[in-house]
Amino acid sequence: MSSAYSALQVKKYLSYLSLPSKYHASVVTPHLFPKDEAALTVLFRCQITRFPFENLSVHYSTTHQPDIHPDTLYSKMMGTGKIGPTGRGGYCLEVNIFFHHMLRGLGFDVYTIGARNRDRVNGVPQGDYGGWVHMANIVQLPSGVRYHLDVGFGGDGPTSPIPLISGAAIQNLGTQEVRLLYDNISRESQRQQKHWIYQYRNGVDKEWNSFYCYPDLEFFQEDFEVINRFAAWEFLKRDSIVAVKFIRGGEEREIPQNQDPLAGTPTEADEVDIAGKIMLVNNEVKVNMGGRTRVIESLDTEVARMKALRKWFSICLDLS
Repeated sequence: MSSAYSALQVKKYLSYLSLPSKYHASVVTPHLFPKDEAALTVLFRCQITRFPFENLSVHYSTTHQPDIHPDTLYSKMMGTGKIGPTGRGGYCLEVNIFFHHMLRGLGFDVYTIGARNRDRVNGVPQGDYGGWVHMANIVQLPSGVRYHLDVGFGGDGPTSPIPLISGAAIQNLGTQEVRLLYDNISRESQRQQKHWIYQYRNGVDKEWNSFYCYPDLEFFQEDFEVINRFAAWEFLKRDSIVAVKFIRGGEEREIPQNQDPLAGTPTEADEVDIAGKIMLVNNEVKVNMGGRTRVIESLDTEVARMKALRKWFSICLDLS
C-alpha cells in the first residue's frame, strides 16, 4: 500500500534524521533506502533519537484528544511551510503511525498491529493483559525475516528492531535485554491462538517479565481511531505528563555527566548507537546512560516544566 506522505515529505524526514554518511544518497532517492537489518536499525534509532515519546497533546490541547491522522502528525512533528521540525513527537499511536507511513514511503513491506498492555505496580508490569491500548509496526525484509518496530513505548521501548523469532533476545540499553516470545497468554481458552509477547529482563541473572502482547493480526487506521479515544482518556485520568527521548552516541555532551560505567561511546561512521535516554516525568527530569536513573532537575512550577521541555527536548508549547 502507498504512504500517506509524498516523496518530498519523506526526503525532508530523512534530512532531519541526520543519517550516517553512508545513507546520504538515500535522501535524494528514498525508495532506494537499503532494505536490510543494519539499515533498518539505523533508521529506527534515528527515529527514536529525533522524535520523543510524549503525551503533551493529551494534557495541553483544548480537546485532550490527539489527532492521529497522518497529515496532522506530519505537521505536528515536521512543521509546515517555512517552519521546520518542531521537536515534538507523540504518544504510542502518534509516533508509530507517523513512522509507519515513513516506512511505506521508503518502500518497506510493513503493516501495523494492535497490542494489549499490562498494568504496572511501582513501575513493574503485573497481572492480566488489558484491552487494546498500544500498537507497533511489523516489517518484512527481502530476506524473509520479520521485525517488530515499536518507536512509541517510552523509556521501556526497544532500541533496535526485534526479529519475530520466538525467544531471540537482543541487547537493549545498559544490561537490559528484550525479546519476543510466541506463546499463549493465561486468559486464552483457544490455545492455538498464540500471541507475540514483548518481554524484558534487566540482567542475565534476572527473570523475564512481560510488558504487552499481540496476535499476528493486521490493524488499520480506523482501529487506531477507536483505541485513541480510550488511550488518551487513560493518560488524562492518570494525570501523568511524560516526555522521553533516547540519546544518540556522540550527542551526550549536553547531558550532565556522572560515573556510570556503561555510559555511551561516540557513534561510528556507519552506525547509530544509543547512549542513554532523557525523561521528563511530571515534576522531574531524569537521565539514564545505561546504569542507574538519576534526577537532574526538579520542577516546582508549570513555568519550570515549560522551560525544561525547551531546554532538554527543544519543545515549545503555546499555552496561550
